[in-house]
Amino acid sequence: MEIMTTLRNRAGIFMVAAIVLAIAAFLISDAVQSGQPFMQASQNEIAEISGKTISYQEFDERLQPVAENLKNQMNASTLDASMMGYAVDQAWNQMVSEIVLKKQLEKSGVVVGGEELFDMVQGNNVHPEVRRAFTNPQTGVFNPQEVMRFLQTLDEDETGERRKQWLAFEKSIDDQRKQQKYFNLIKGGMYITKVQAQEDIASKAKTATMQYVLLDYASVSDSAVKITESDLEAYLAANKNKYKQKEEQRTFEYVIFDASPSAADSADAKLYIEEKAAELSTTTDDSLFVALNAETKTSLAFSKKGTLSPMLDTVMNSKSVGYIYGPYKEGNAYKVAKLVAVKSLPDSVKARHILIKPVNGDAAAAKTKADSLVKSIKAGANFADVAKQNSEDPGSGAKGGDLGYFSSGMMVKPFEDACFNGKIGEIQLVQSQFGYHIIQVQDQKNFQKNMKVAVIDRTITPSDKTIQLAFAKANGFLAKATSEETFNATATTEKLSKRVAENISENDKFIAGLDNPREIIRWAFKAEKGDVSTLFDLGSSFIAAQLTAIQPSGTKELAQVKSEIEAAVRVEKKAELLKSKVEGATTLEQAAQKANAKVDTASNVTFASAVIPGVAREPKVIGAAFALKKGTVSQPLKGDRGVYVIKVTDFIEPTIKQDVLITKAQLTSIAKSRVDGEVFEALKDKAEIKDNRAKFY
Repeated sequence: MEIMTTLRNRAGIFMVAAIVLAIAAFLISDAVQSGQPFMQASQNEIAEISGKTISYQEFDERLQPVAENLKNQMNASTLDASMMGYAVDQAWNQMVSEIVLKKQLEKSGVVVGGEELFDMVQGNNVHPEVRRAFTNPQTGVFNPQEVMRFLQTLDEDETGERRKQWLAFEKSIDDQRKQQKYFNLIKGGMYITKVQAQEDIASKAKTATMQYVLLDYASVSDSAVKITESDLEAYLAANKNKYKQKEEQRTFEYVIFDASPSAADSADAKLYIEEKAAELSTTTDDSLFVALNAETKTSLAFSKKGTLSPMLDTVMNSKSVGYIYGPYKEGNAYKVAKLVAVKSLPDSVKARHILIKPVNGDAAAAKTKADSLVKSIKAGANFADVAKQNSEDPGSGAKGGDLGYFSSGMMVKPFEDACFNGKIGEIQLVQSQFGYHIIQVQDQKNFQKNMKVAVIDRTITPSDKTIQLAFAKANGFLAKATSEETFNATATTEKLSKRVAENISENDKFIAGLDNPREIIRWAFKAEKGDVSTLFDLGSSFIAAQLTAIQPSGTKELAQVKSEIEAAVRVEKKAELLKSKVEGATTLEQAAQKANAKVDTASNVTFASAVIPGVAREPKVIGAAFALKKGTVSQPLKGDRGVYVIKVTDFIEPTIKQDVLITKAQLTSIAKSRVDGEVFEALKDKAEIKDNRAKFY
């Protein structure tokens, strides 16, 4: 009977247990079938922003165009670690801004209508990004017809990638306009009252003359005040907001084992250049020799005086063709240079051109048309008329192809080479990224000497032997430094200088003196206090680190800010001691006599500047002065430099009255200028953001 009762009572427990097991079995089965662990989704999360989960793939899609844009700006094929870190931060800020503001925009009801979007793309108020994208780089003229042509050909891309990119772009300018409207609504509510304007005028224009007695903190020795641990704890408890940190921070010590180039490595680089110098003097193909032997691959081009490297500019200008200069050291490399050719070239050129663009990527058809036009012009057709009828450069085409005068560096290289090296009147056909150009040089002026210089360089890098020696020394250190105590003892014994990376955040990208320290930072946020790292290879050095402190987010622990708080508490205790010295004084003279001090005078004191001339900036003291009645002696006041007893002898009103309306407008403008940044920061602080970027970047 008891057994049956027990079974009935526990039947519910059995049922729940069975359900839990069934669900677990289902999840595990699904994971096995898919070949992926069922926890992988959470492991792939890079962030959670205002309840929205962001996967690594989603963030990476946002990151790639930002990185590409940076590469284009820097004219680089890849980004180094520091610039990639900058790109990650930029993409992150965009994503946070977009998500945090999106919810607020939805609440506000702000929208962008179809007509408004059309106006930004094709209408009278074109968005700056659209204008930039469809402005002719040679003429600087925006062409609305180019926008129309582009939109009409979107679907000609069979992959659909162009339409996808355009829709993403449209969405971005739509979002920008919504945000602009939202912020403008807030700015519309910004208002400065007449009283506020009058107070601002008075704070800057009204002056006071005051007498004061200063009891300087420096007059009290530090040993004269006693500070207890409870004093420090009480101060921290009363000033928690001053000692808050938003995110966890960590501190670690580290030692560096240098693997930078040795004297022998430098000698090897110099020897290589000496050998190449001999070969360079006899080669008959300088361009090929540079391509095969130089570390820095550059095509040989003419350069005028003042544009070559400072070490070459003067010396080559006075030498004959074939002259060899070097080996010489420049920066972190040895080099040798040869003067290959000298030529007189114009400083500026006047030319006209006809541009024929490939249609749907058909370069052959564009070339055929350009060849036909060249024959026509050479047969006697008027260049200007042909340009007006056929050129696809709208800026110059309407002017008969005329580009006016331009100097070196203003045009794309193939176009520029044709103009600066060609003959006046000659008809040339060249290809650039814009299409085919039919060019006629009309004038060349200000001819000057240009030099073509071949340079072979060899960077001074550490040899395998140098790296192995540094690695062996670092490994030997780590074999002994296995704990906090042995790390410190071994560093001392081996006379290694310990460095400190203090208060590092998880997403920090930089540590002064270290190249690309992300791996060390990742380790620090996985380690326990006292842990010693494995060896980190930073290219030119090996690093061994020890985690010394973990500072959680929130109010800082006393140990973290003890020295700072000790200084503040010491000032407070000195202030109380100094105040007691002038207790009971009813005049400045009495206060000065009691404190063995003197009465000084400060003139032209303003509330806005809060400075006692020749003494210090004392906002609390000046604030009290402007609150006192004329002739009244204050109570002892705790300032930044010391304790003051003050008396205002005169208030002087400004003789020229400032226009209140103008001040209101100025203050309103200042308030509005802070709206975008401060509103976003307020929304971001309110949003719940979980940032896991450090696990991926």
